[in-house]
Amino acid sequence: MTARRVLLLLLPLSLVLAAATAGSCRTTTSVGGGFTDVSPRQLVRSEAGYLYAVVPDCSRYPECPGSALHAYRGKEQLGSGTYLEIDASHAPKDGAVTTSAALDEKGLVHVLWIARNGLARTATIDTGMDRWSAVTDLEDTGWTDFGQGEEGVALAVDAAGRPHAFWNRRVDGHLRIRTAILDGGAWSAPETVDDVALGDRRQAWHPTVAFTPDGTLWLSWLEGGGNYTTDGVIRVRARGPDGRWGASQAIPGTAMSAIDNGPSMLVTPDGTVHLAYCDSGNVVTYRYRDAGGWHGDRQPPTTRTHNPSLGPDAKGGVLIYGHGTVAANDLSGHGMDLFTMHRPAGGDWGPWTRIVQGSFDSSVSVRWAQFFNPYPGLLDFAWWSDSYPNVLWIGLNPM
Repeated sequence: MTARRVLLLLLPLSLVLAAATAGSCRTTTSVGGGFTDVSPRQLVRSEAGYLYAVVPDCSRYPECPGSALHAYRGKEQLGSGTYLEIDASHAPKDGAVTTSAALDEKGLVHVLWIARNGLARTATIDTGMDRWSAVTDLEDTGWTDFGQGEEGVALAVDAAGRPHAFWNRRVDGHLRIRTAILDGGAWSAPETVDDVALGDRRQAWHPTVAFTPDGTLWLSWLEGGGNYTTDGVIRVRARGPDGRWGASQAIPGTAMSAIDNGPSMLVTPDGTVHLAYCDSGNVVTYRYRDAGGWHGDRQPPTTRTHNPSLGPDAKGGVLIYGHGTVAANDLSGHGMDLFTMHRPAGGDWGPWTRIVQGSFDSSVSVRWAQFFNPYPGLLDFAWWSDSYPNVLWIGLNPM
């Protein structure tokens, strides 16, 4: 019997049912300073049932001067009550403005970020002790002028418990995507993996990664120019279980090229890969890949937002989260409140439905991982207030 199953037997039945079947989003406003992004993921839930959020803070847009990482842990098992910051005295205070977190089989939360001095760095949080480890430097990225919304890191753990890190590095004036693997206690030498020749003003940024059940890793990113230009291309590249990379592929159509603007990716238990992003008009665009390849025939109702985020529904379907609908001529995509739409397994998309009301023109991070993802029936997600300094919120949206 696993630790998780033992816990479920020991917890009061009323708590388990409340967490698993509540019909509305339950939120807390007292998490603390911090903000989230879409392409990386910043939420994990331990085998003991505690939710962790690992996020940077921002006091002023876009530079976020004095930014530090915060690790918040829920005080309630299998719920979304109050939160406390753990081991704040050892949390990295090096100007991180982008971060990604993933849980392994030992209960370690692996954290990846880029520091203000340009170093790609990693550390762990022991969920048994609630302690930060020492920091490991992966490489000097040469990228020091990033700001809030520069989603420059992604992290995922494979079935063997090995973290796979992806980050942006500035090379010859272009942002490229680099990767390394932690195996046997040591990180591999970084390599470039975006596999595309970048022309004038083009960047390979906002990497996001996900594993399929058979161990194939999918990398997706936005190739584009500056902020709020309509010249973006969503690209994907797969690395097979044998470690060999295929060529990069361009998803048909254009994408909004901007800070904090996706893509978001996850994989359902049937092995289908799902992508969400905004097209050049800020219309939510959805693609999926099955045994027949990539498809674009299941588009959701026409909705304009910014930085849509994918989450699971625990029954093989997916949800898209985002903030309020924006006007067609608002390329920056500002809209208050938080909304979601749901596509059940084998079904069609439902309407764009408000789930949280308030000044939340923000990027939503949803908990999901292919491996080491306890309690898939709890749909945890985080967002932030759009005033400065930012305040992090966490909600539970069970289906």
